Amino acid sequence: MAEALLRARLADVDPSIEVASAGLLFDGRPAERNAVKAMAQRGLDLRDHRSQIISAELLAPASLILGMQRTHVREVVALGPDLFARSFTLIELVHAGRIVGPPVRGETLRGWAERIGTLRSQADYELPDPGSEISDPMGQSARAFRACAETIDARLAELVELAWPTYDATPGDPCVAPATTGGPHADRDRR
Repeated sequence: MAEALLRARLADVDPSIEVASAGLLFDGRPAERNAVKAMAQRGLDLRDHRSQIISAELLAPASLILGMQRTHVREVVALGPDLFARSFTLIELVHAGRIVGPPVRGETLRGWAERIGTLRSQADYELPDPGSEISDPMGQSARAFRACAETIDARLAELVELAWPTYDATPGDPCVAPATTGGPHADRDRR
């Protein structure tokens, strides 16, 4: 869901931004039925979506990697410790972005993410912090998926406002962004 929501939010900002997703559990599966319904109610079509598994190769070029839960960030970092500097939960990045402010003129999205990443340590992820997570609605009702989509979209609106108003796009600067359900999803933006 987050892939579709972010793509829609970035369409007016920069239509050349490529957004894709990947997760922890399944490869080649269609989106969950309730996710398809929740997105259809927002005018977004997930019927052709197919899941893919995260990998170090997929995440390596990413400027930003977002998961919905701290376990997603831990799983990403297990693929490569160098990924930690630009891996966050969506809520965590929005909170930290408010403190740090938007990218400075000429700063890449990756540079901004890494600057924010210096504010924390990997040990922070060993402790629970439910306030920085968005619960996975898998196995729940259509209502739970709609509520999750609303939460994700609200945080994405804040992220786009923070990260892109003054962002000077650099051609080829990929970005990895949030998860739908089931794990950290690599959403890339190519500028």
